[in-house]
Amino acid sequence: MIDVPTLLAVLSVDCLVIAATVFATRVGRMQHGQASWVAALLTQSAAMWLFVLMAMSPPGTVLIVASIVLLSASMSLFAASMAAFAERPLPRLLLWLPPILLGIQHTIYADDFITRAQVSNAVVAFQLALCAWPLSRAASNGPARYRWMVAGSFLLGSVSTLLRLAELLVAPERLPDLSVGEPINAMSFLLNHVNLIVGNLGIALMHRERSRANAERLVARDALTELFNRRSFTQQAARELLRAERGAQPVSVLVIDPDHFRQINARFGALAGDRVLRQLAQEISAALRGQDLCARLSADEFAVLLPDTALDGAEVLAERLRTQCGAQPVGPDLVHFTVSIGVAGALPGERDPAPLLARAQHALALAKQAGRNCVARAEASA
Repeated sequence: MIDVPTLLAVLSVDCLVIAATVFATRVGRMQHGQASWVAALLTQSAAMWLFVLMAMSPPGTVLIVASIVLLSASMSLFAASMAAFAERPLPRLLLWLPPILLGIQHTIYADDFITRAQVSNAVVAFQLALCAWPLSRAASNGPARYRWMVAGSFLLGSVSTLLRLAELLVAPERLPDLSVGEPINAMSFLLNHVNLIVGNLGIALMHRERSRANAERLVARDALTELFNRRSFTQQAARELLRAERGAQPVSVLVIDPDHFRQINARFGALAGDRVLRQLAQEISAALRGQDLCARLSADEFAVLLPDTALDGAEVLAERLRTQCGAQPVGPDLVHFTVSIGVAGALPGERDPAPLLARAQHALALAKQAGRNCVARAEASA
């Protein structure tokens, strides 16, 4: 059986290696709680080294207090990291009160191992559960398998700590001090080691999945309005046309353009123009259904794909959008604007979105010619 000091030393080295790896790969680019994650690993490593010293020789009060405060602080940092990743802030009192209370309690009961162990196991079990809690409440933006992997790791640690607490309450004489190389101590720290590896692997995969999703989002979205870009719109429109053909369902497209946009830029400046575009994007998005798709096609041109919507229904929506968009002045310059909208419907058997989009843009040109601030419709024969 591997003795306890060796297992503790391995735990400490593992924490250092993981922290160094994360820091080396993310230096200068840490986000979503990664800095707290590294700090948690470093703090836990320091705590493990103090536990090594405690297991090798009878500890003094300073060593007893320092070790448990560092261990508890590492759990608080893990919880802060998970909360930052999930964007579910935790009250600071829940993060910093446990280390403080454990430090005070261990100072008072420095000579009473059983009491110290009971309180520390209860508090650490609570902190481990606290680490999992934000992940269970995270918004479902992307695959959640790694979040549940990490949450499960923390919950497993919490349950195993509670089992040790139950043993301490029922039969305290059966659980030896850390300085005793009994199988139960060795097995406990071996399980902690496995849990450390699995949990931190899950955290790394969780962050990688977030980075990948963000990268895909940057490729697919327009930076100013956060709508889909032309490439994404074309790809998704092609898929929607294929689905509509199979189900014999109608599909319509709107092309929307703010009137006299160049004059707005010339008179009020580019920042005012950007505000108009953002406001227009928000107003269009707010009026759409969940299955509708809105995109920014070019500098001042927007497109809306309307699945399961016939030309008449699309025209009704376009008229509603025309009256709503620009109803309120935008920005400190109180810029007023109107929009023109072209409407077109997909032809039977049409799979390429380019002709459909071209017909909607032609209808938009007709709306401009008709005096702007109006809706024009491209007939199916166009």
